[in-house]
Amino acid sequence: MTEFHADPLHPLVLDADTGVAELAGVRYLASQPVQAKDGRTVLYLTEASRPMHLFKFVGPAASSGALPHGTLYVASLGADGADEGHGRWLPLVLARHGLSVRDGYASLQAILADPADAACRAGASRIEGLFAPQARSEGGALLLCDRATPALNWREALGDAASLSFAWHGRASVEGIDTKLHLQRIGSAAARLRS
Repeated sequence: MTEFHADPLHPLVLDADTGVAELAGVRYLASQPVQAKDGRTVLYLTEASRPMHLFKFVGPAASSGALPHGTLYVASLGADGADEGHGRWLPLVLARHGLSVRDGYASLQAILADPADAACRAGASRIEGLFAPQARSEGGALLLCDRATPALNWREALGDAASLSFAWHGRASVEGIDTKLHLQRIGSAAARLRS
């Protein structure tokens, strides 16, 4: 198990064998870690129980493991219904993007405890049929439940995994994706989560 810290009380724990991560008691399907240009570690995530959002966790460089910080972001794809466009990563932090005390969030714990609700309030895009994120250092792809459907691909601005904006399109074939996650492993991990 590998730990990346979002907060001293809420470490992000990744089980690289199953592709499952846990943050503040919430389980996610995770990509393999990639490195940002500044050396920080980036993981792409989606909810394990009912995938509907693309998250990104940006934390300290793997070699500095004891640093207790990191940020969870959620993707906003911009124009709904388009085949391509530009998006941005919205930080899920207190007092930003509709996540204030007035909105019912008294702490970071409250945000991390229900990331799907926080993502909706922040203005994130829901992605129908989302299955699992695949990562490359310059971006990645989202596999969808229907393998006949083209994957949603994104490229981070400046080819940097820690970027706050990205371009996306949904035209690439799933078969053409170079991935470090295996569908069988994710399928068995998802089945274990349901049981």
